[in-house]
Amino acid sequence: MNMDKYTLMLTSLLMGSLLSCNSSKNSEESGQQEKFYESLVIQTSDLQGSISLPGELKSFESVAIFPKMTGYVQSVKVDRGSKVKKGEVIVQIEAPEIMAELAAAKAKVLQAEGFAQSAESKLSTVKDQFNRIQKTSQTPGTVSASDLLRIENQLKEEESNVASANSALEAARYGLQAAQQMANYLTIRAPFDGIVTERNVHTGTFVSSQDSEKPMFRLEMNDMLRLEIPVPESYSGLNFGSDSLSFTLNSQSGKSYKAMVSRQSGSLQNASRTEMMEADVPNKDGNLKAGSFAQVKVAYKKEGLLMIPNAALVTSMEDRFVVKVVNGEAQRISVRKGISQNGQTEIFGDLQPGDIILKNPSETIQSGDRVRLDP
Repeated sequence: MNMDKYTLMLTSLLMGSLLSCNSSKNSEESGQQEKFYESLVIQTSDLQGSISLPGELKSFESVAIFPKMTGYVQSVKVDRGSKVKKGEVIVQIEAPEIMAELAAAKAKVLQAEGFAQSAESKLSTVKDQFNRIQKTSQTPGTVSASDLLRIENQLKEEESNVASANSALEAARYGLQAAQQMANYLTIRAPFDGIVTERNVHTGTFVSSQDSEKPMFRLEMNDMLRLEIPVPESYSGLNFGSDSLSFTLNSQSGKSYKAMVSRQSGSLQNASRTEMMEADVPNKDGNLKAGSFAQVKVAYKKEGLLMIPNAALVTSMEDRFVVKVVNGEAQRISVRKGISQNGQTEIFGDLQPGDIILKNPSETIQSGDRVRLDP
């Protein structure tokens, strides 16, 4: 009897516990079903502002000067810091074998000219003989056929000799031109107006056309500088105005300069994932130095962006996503970040204007979950 009473009490207790659990579970499910989420409709936006990027001043033109001929430095006309004009002699190289080849080429031209003149003289004499014999032969019986044939053959031979002599003269002149060009390489001139920034040779230095490691000189054009600005990939689609750039230099505190955006490369560098942008910076007074680092502020504008509040973007260890709602069902959409400004972030992904996303989603929401939106 006592055993039956104990069993009845235990059964009642278990049933009460189960009912309590079911009630709690139903209460939780009811709470979940009644939870509402704020949402927003994605729309396109236009954006304008400015970004700050690092930059570097570079020479507008820079060239390393190497010898084209092997020889010894005969004389140096400039030094580090020298300002030169285009065509001005920088260094003279001495190479006796090159000068000997030039002298030989000149002698060949003189010899060929003599042969050509001699051939022309002989041709002129034979032409006169041919004309006289041909005129005389018009009187029957005065000139034999064999004599007429002989003078005709001689005329053809002399014409051939003149052609050969002229060809030899032309070849000799080409040879002289080539030898003169080689000799001209011994005199090195400035390719443009600029300043010598590096010098590595002195009088008597042996230089070789095979040396490609250390230049004799480096010449730079610094009256105009290039401000090179690597633009990160996320900003490469922006529209930068032509007169919207200002910069400061690390070496000149408190002073700001303005410049114009002159060109963009139009492609991303694989290593840095940046697009190179350049601005031309006048430097007539020489106050700016090539190689200086700059902090650049660039104004921009961009149209048709998909911008969302920062709170609508969820970043987890595995992914960065927004929660799109379709027919009351959640869909995680992976996105990439673009520009961030004033609490808004540009996004790239499988989204279109008019899509509905949660305004402040939780990382725990999974694709396929049912969600209810605030009316």
